[in-house]
Order: sequence, then structure tokens, then C-alpha cells
Amino acid sequence: MDERYERGRARFLEVHDEKALRAVEGLGELGRHIVSFVYGDLYTQPALSDRDRELGAVVALTALGRSSQLPQHLRAALQAGLTEAELREAIMLTASIAGFPPAMNATATLKSVLAERRDVGD
Repeated sequence: MDERYERGRARFLEVHDEKALRAVEGLGELGRHIVSFVYGDLYTQPALSDRDRELGAVVALTALGRSSQLPQHLRAALQAGLTEAELREAIMLTASIAGFPPAMNATATLKSVLAERRDVGD
């Protein structure tokens, strides 16, 4: 494996978990490009914190209605220090630009992620 991929893989595991990495790596060549470019290049840039990156990811995924990737980024956002209230507000703000249906879906997804976290914490 090349250095960029290894750097991306290590960075991915700082942000997400092994299960998510397996899912991305299971995409074959596409997954390799995601790990190398997104996590090896973009997620190693110094200007944004993980908190900032995950807030941006949640807002973008909400606006685009990308519900399959949203749970993982909501988990990462919470791990990076965003609060439930901050995520709810970001989703509501996104509704004012992208519409209510994607925000409704994102709110339901956030509710599910929070319930999952409570169940694991019990």
C-alpha cells in the first residue's frame, strides 16, 4: 500500500470506526480512492478541525439527502465534540436552504443515532 493510502487509512480510523472502514474498503478501487483522497489528503489539511469537517459533512449530506452516509458522519460529529443541540440547529438551518424533507430525514437519522448511543451506553 502506498503512503497516501496508509495515511488516509490511519486518519479514517481516527474519525470513524473499523466497521465503517471495512464498508469503505469493501468498495474496492472506489474505496481505495475515498480513503486516499478524502482521508489521506483532505482530512489531513490543517485549516479545519475534525469538528468543522464533520459539521460541513452533516450539512452537505442533509442538503443532498444522502441518508446512507449521514449516520456515520453524525457519529463522527458527536465524537468530534458537536452536541445534539448543535446538530439539530445545523439541520434546521439546512432546511431553510435545502427544504424540509431532507431536514426531516436528517432529524430522524439523528434521533436514531442518539438512541443507538444511549443503548450502547446502558
